[in-house]
Amino acid sequence: MAIIAGVNSDGTIQTTANSGKNTTSSTKANDALDKEAFLQLLVAQMKHQDPLQPESNTDYIAQLATFTQVEELQNVGNTLSQGQAADLVGKTVIVKTESASGEAGFISGRVDYMVTENGKVFLGINDQLYSIDDLDTVIDQDYYDTVERI
Repeated sequence: MAIIAGVNSDGTIQTTANSGKNTTSSTKANDALDKEAFLQLLVAQMKHQDPLQPESNTDYIAQLATFTQVEELQNVGNTLSQGQAADLVGKTVIVKTESASGEAGFISGRVDYMVTENGKVFLGINDQLYSIDDLDTVIDQDYYDTVERI
């Protein structure tokens, strides 16, 4: 679920509850408050603060600590995804796919290698790259061989 918060003219974050109506025309399932959005909010807050009542240094230090925690959590998540992908090399998996027309499907095959591009982890299956986020099932090789013979 995405967190959407506006910035008031005085640089503070809006704290009023949303009425439940979505103000954007479309949202992606993977929308999240990432480090780039966090930095944008921090800069907006600094730009629009009241010069007669500036934020205290402890507030900025607390925000910087929060930013550092967010960044480290993202790094841990990436490391876990890379470790999971490395463990899948040589195993047979089923991956969810989506055609250009939006039709959902599945593909199965052996993971030949893993690649990390722009912080995202991909599995190499049948000479194609698939996101590890689309992984559906890891199949026992003996079971897979038995089912393929039938």
